[in-house]
Amino acid sequence: MKIKKIPEKYFLTILDRLTRFEPAYIRYQRVFNDIINKFSFDNKVSAYCLNDKIKLVEDIFQYTFESDYSDHSLTEFLVNLEDKYFISNELSYQYLSSRVNISDLINSTVITSSTPQNVIWIKEIYNNLSDCYRLRSEKSLLYPVEKIILCEGQTEEFLLEPIFGLFGLDFKKLGFKVIQAGGKNQVARKYYSMSEYVKLPFFILLDKDALKIKELIQSKLRKLDSLYLINSGEFEDLLPSNLLLEAINYIHKNELNCSLSDFDEKYSKVHCLDLIYKKYGFGEYKKAEFSRNLAEFILNFANKKHFDNSEIVAIISELSSTLSLQH
Repeated sequence: MKIKKIPEKYFLTILDRLTRFEPAYIRYQRVFNDIINKFSFDNKVSAYCLNDKIKLVEDIFQYTFESDYSDHSLTEFLVNLEDKYFISNELSYQYLSSRVNISDLINSTVITSSTPQNVIWIKEIYNNLSDCYRLRSEKSLLYPVEKIILCEGQTEEFLLEPIFGLFGLDFKKLGFKVIQAGGKNQVARKYYSMSEYVKLPFFILLDKDALKIKELIQSKLRKLDSLYLINSGEFEDLLPSNLLLEAINYIHKNELNCSLSDFDEKYSKVHCLDLIYKKYGFGEYKKAEFSRNLAEFILNFANKKHFDNSEIVAIISELSSTLSLQH
């Protein structure tokens, strides 16, 4: 059977997809199918049984790198990590035991500012396999993951890490992975799905108006998981007006400045921000874009005193208590 070498431009993509936070049978199957479709002349994936599919990908790897399988220590590490993260699945172990030399991909990958975090991590692990937890703490690698913080959307995804970092909770050092569900109504579905195969504890954060979602989740909440319903309203309502004022005036420093009087306590922060953007001609208020800019502002200019009177302190206390229970 004729096969082709994998071009170097695909190495990083393959390594990234093979080391994401998903059960091995999901990520490996996706990658192996793609490799067969692209780099085998007989690319009818559906015609292969699993063993034949794995053998073909092994052949493509060996032909590409002109080397034999040799990274046994890394394979053993990935198997142990699979045991830590996910409920046992026979297909996962079949894929993980394949003679695909991931070390060839790692050795061919150059770390840059745009390299995915999981790739940075696996390269560090390959070079320093002895103590993955020390490496995570010393180099803020995120992996191995210890806890899932499940939230509603991009606002939390952008802002949780920099805000909590002000209080000494470094997500990447602690192994806290933030996953956004894609909206309030998707949180229960995401939790139901992931809790079926993920062993790690969840900390679920919901806006005040998600009471029904909270009830749905609590009916199936595992003992190791916890849930917090924001009393203040939406996540943005946790953000103090003075912090938002400083951030807006910094982001739009070449334009008109707003003032604290623009934040009316009768309205939600999202509503106030929308009115401010219209009033001062800053363009359309886009939650995700603003949250990304706000995250950068917090990293560079904010301190925990900004949140002295915010419910964020209670949320951090709740999350910290679950960390104490975990250890």
